[in-house]
Amino acid sequence: MSVADVGPAGRPPTSQELYAAGRVIGYKCFDQNYEFMKCKAKDDSPTACAAEGDEVHKCVYGLFKEIASKTPKQFNVLSKCLDSEDLQPHMCKAKQEAFESAFYGN
Repeated sequence: MSVADVGPAGRPPTSQELYAAGRVIGYKCFDQNYEFMKCKAKDDSPTACAAEGDEVHKCVYGLFKEIASKTPKQFNVLSKCLDSEDLQPHMCKAKQEAFESAFYGN
């Protein structure tokens, strides 16, 4: 199972993959998430903010493709650490730093 398989035509991300990518998603998809939350604050109907939700999904799935092309090894190490440490990010700080450093090119 590869992070490259994550997407609308593939599979959903696992919980450890979401945790591993969470900080990057928060940074890279901030604007899309913000617009979605503004819409939901106005109207909580399940279909009211479908367009904004689609933009969030496009951003996140695009980000997983970017991760797969730039830093698959570091991401996989971090994801496996989170899985073995019961999704406790503080147990995988060094691996998180290695992934983010490689992803952002630091």
